[in-house]
Parts: sequence; structure tokens; C-alpha cells
Amino acid sequence: MPSKGYLSVMQNNTKITNWLLLLTRLWLGYNMAYGGGGFSSVRSILFIPHDRAFFIHWFGDELHYPFPLAMAFLAKGVELLGGALVFLGLFTRVSASFIAFTMLMATLTANLGKNFNVDGNITISYTLFALFLIFWGGGKFSLDYYRHHRYSF
Repeated sequence: MPSKGYLSVMQNNTKITNWLLLLTRLWLGYNMAYGGGGFSSVRSILFIPHDRAFFIHWFGDELHYPFPLAMAFLAKGVELLGGALVFLGLFTRVSASFIAFTMLMATLTANLGKNFNVDGNITISYTLFALFLIFWGGGKFSLDYYRHHRYSF
């Protein structure tokens, strides 16, 4: 039978875990949606012809994706919508899965090369934080938690 000290440590670890999940969600969500360019990129693709041409060139000529504008919009849309949902803790695991996949693809297709120490480290970090959220969920301070526990209070 565990001692009372052991149970106390486990409860504290749960509290710490929930705070770490909150901080991870806020950091990753903000950086995906706003800090990393999700919002500004989607806006640029939709409303600024010069920037739209940049994304077509980047995703088509440099990265060799088929349908470069659609792929750019899809990738940047995942950053924006997935980041916003992760930030809120709503559909955290699903949103984090899309972010992890998008950041893994960014690492493998766009960031391997001479700027890997800067760009690759960032996208790998985003991938790892997203994997953390996929496995642990949004935590107690998330809208997911509220959705699943709203009738048990």
C-alpha cells in the first residue's frame, strides 16, 4: 500500500503536468497561429498577389509540391486553425496531430539544408511539442477537459 507521502507526490505531479500542458498549449498554439506566421501567411495568400506569387514559387518551384498554392494554403491553414485550437485546448489531440504532420513535412522538405540549425530546429521543436500534446492531451485547463467533464461537476 502506498504511503501518504507517495500519494501526495503523485497529486503534485498531476498538478505540475496540467500546468505544463497548459504552458505547452499556449506556447505552441500562439506560435503556430500568430508567431510562426499562420495568420499572416493565410492573409497574404488570400489578399496580397505578390505574396501569393511567393508561395506559389516556394511550394512549387523550390519544394516541388503539386498544386503549390493549395498546398501552401493547406499548410498555413493548419498552422492557423490548428494553432488556435491547440491554444484553446479544443480538439487538442487532433489539432496537434495535424501540426505534428505539417511540421514534420516542413522539416523534411523545406528545412533540411544550409539553414537547418535555425529553421530545422524550430520545426522539429514544434513537432515534439505537438507529439507531447497528442499523447497527453490538453490537460485540466483545456476546453477539451470541460467538454468531457461538464456533467460530472
